[in-house]
Amino acid sequence: MTQTAFSRPLAGLSRWGLGGSRFHDYLEILLIGSGARVIGLASQFLVLLILGRVLSKSSFGDLMTAFGFYRLASAALGVGGSLVLLFHISRHPDDKDAEIKLHRYAALLGAGISALVAVAGFISAGTIAEVLGKPGLEVWFRDLAPFAVFNTLLIVSTGALEGRSRVSESIALSEVAPNLVRVALLPLVSWLHLPDVYVAHVLTLSVIIPWLWPAQRLRDRSVPGMRSWSVWDHNYCAKSVVAMLFANQLGAVDILVGGALFSSDVVADYAVASRIAGLFTFLQLAVLKRFAPRAGRLIQTGETGLLRQEVELCRRLMIALAALSVCGILVIAPYVLPLFGNYGGALHLLYWLAIPAYVGAFYATSDRLLTIAGQATVTLLFNGLSFLVLITLPFAAARSIGVIAIPAAMILSTLVFNLIITARVRRMFGIRTIRWPDAALMAVGAVALAAGAITGTTLAGVAACGVLACIGLYFASSAMGWRDRSQINGQARTL
Repeated sequence: MTQTAFSRPLAGLSRWGLGGSRFHDYLEILLIGSGARVIGLASQFLVLLILGRVLSKSSFGDLMTAFGFYRLASAALGVGGSLVLLFHISRHPDDKDAEIKLHRYAALLGAGISALVAVAGFISAGTIAEVLGKPGLEVWFRDLAPFAVFNTLLIVSTGALEGRSRVSESIALSEVAPNLVRVALLPLVSWLHLPDVYVAHVLTLSVIIPWLWPAQRLRDRSVPGMRSWSVWDHNYCAKSVVAMLFANQLGAVDILVGGALFSSDVVADYAVASRIAGLFTFLQLAVLKRFAPRAGRLIQTGETGLLRQEVELCRRLMIALAALSVCGILVIAPYVLPLFGNYGGALHLLYWLAIPAYVGAFYATSDRLLTIAGQATVTLLFNGLSFLVLITLPFAAARSIGVIAIPAAMILSTLVFNLIITARVRRMFGIRTIRWPDAALMAVGAVALAAGAITGTTLAGVAACGVLACIGLYFASSAMGWRDRSQINGQARTL
């Protein structure tokens, strides 16, 4: 999926006053990125259905355990290298020589460390299976080991693409292509009556094939050698890796905490709610991918005024998308949840999980700004403190408020620790990211969601969705107004 596919409809938007501006660019990547992610989610759903038919239930569970381990490890390692590339390339997007040399070093470093993880998993597969009492794990831990290496390389390559503002290509390669490969190849395992272990090989191929596209650039003979990272680069990468591990809370650490505290039925409800809650940020990620290279370039050129305008425009879009996404998902959730079975308690939890997603949108732009500015320590501190609250507060509050203690920990950390990010952005760039009207609308939306969760009535749910829809439309319209104001200011500076 490329920008060309959307050129005509977006050209039409220009005639209505939405084109030829930064707002148009965000709208473009929102349409492209969201479309790509919809395809990715649909194909992922098909993959789950195919795996459910190819494998037995116990074998499927063992596969997901091993796959989850290697995917988490490779995601953390890949993001570290990806952010280093994004940091440097976004500042000099036309410097092909530096880009390729840095990418080569990042790929070599990522491949080396992920290979150590893969070898460790391969060697200890039998021990892991024995300790957990699941003999079926051994074969999956061994045959999925190469996946860790190539998934790391694929994620690293996205930093080079996004640094050159090729965001749609990055999304297509990292999110869409792997699932499409799996949809194409997994049925062959069943039709050809191949051993189950071939599923692991398909999963590995699903990241090798997309990676071959950006890997072609690494073979460019006109650019010899590689460029070693500085001490700062390695430090930045290491902090990003740890921060990534701490950041995997929704649908990962939270479920482990729930499993230690609550019954299997309660955990099942929470697991379904958390998987759906992951869609609250569905639309925001594409916008942040567009924002990061722009911010990096403006920081490099010292254009603080334009950077302030870029942050404000992106921030308003993020809040609008969060409010409208939460509203839309909560509206359809009562009709979707019955498809999963008897998970009635999930809707109640979904309202609670919507609060940190909604509140976090007010700060997401600032967090990404600090990341692209090289302030990995702040991100690490925020994620580390949030992680600490998530693994401690539920144990203290579980007896009094039950499973709500888990989203309560997320809400508390989002409200409190984002102040660190706000203060740092204001100190570095003189940008105020939260004003009293914003804080008031944040509180109104959070209270409306809490009321819907506490009462559990249809009326309260409708009211909460109505409030969020109004807030979302307000910020969407203000983003368009801010775009017009930015254009006028830019023309005035030119004159």
